[in-house]
Amino acid sequence: MVDRVTSPATTLPRSSAEEVGENISRYLVLVSSAVRLRIANGLRERGHDLSVAVTHIVHNLPAEGLRMSALAQHAGLSLQRAGQLIAQLEEDGYVQRIIDLKDGRARRVVYTRRGRRLLRDTDEMLTQTNALLAEVVGESRLGKLIGDLAKLDRALNSEAEGIRQLAESFADSNLE
Repeated sequence: MVDRVTSPATTLPRSSAEEVGENISRYLVLVSSAVRLRIANGLRERGHDLSVAVTHIVHNLPAEGLRMSALAQHAGLSLQRAGQLIAQLEEDGYVQRIIDLKDGRARRVVYTRRGRRLLRDTDEMLTQTNALLAEVVGESRLGKLIGDLAKLDRALNSEAEGIRQLAESFADSNLE
């Protein structure tokens, strides 16, 4: 099927690939938003009143903690934005910044006792959400989908450095 894209200057035919690309993008955003909201709501029910943006840090901060720069890179955020989100988590008692034993000038972000409870609750919510997704599409298909999405993530992010910054700006403007 060929649609037409209309602009004031011209009308151009749209290819099936463009339509598929728009649908993929649309569904990725919708599913990602639904999963993040589901987890945020589940955490709220467990006594963790966190914004969706802050939960993004929780998904990217391993139990042993990370240096701020590594956390920002791992989460696909600017150092400044990661610092803002960590400050919020720190204020709420979920994390603390400690001196890195390997480099006394650096600081690591680590979970507090309350943060470790949040981590357990997050893991439970992820397990429940993955079970629901597997129930809908089947375990095998979900596993393949996750693998394919990981490949696409690596391919897109190696091609374009700015892709994560675009995702960050979208999340900041739409999910807080």
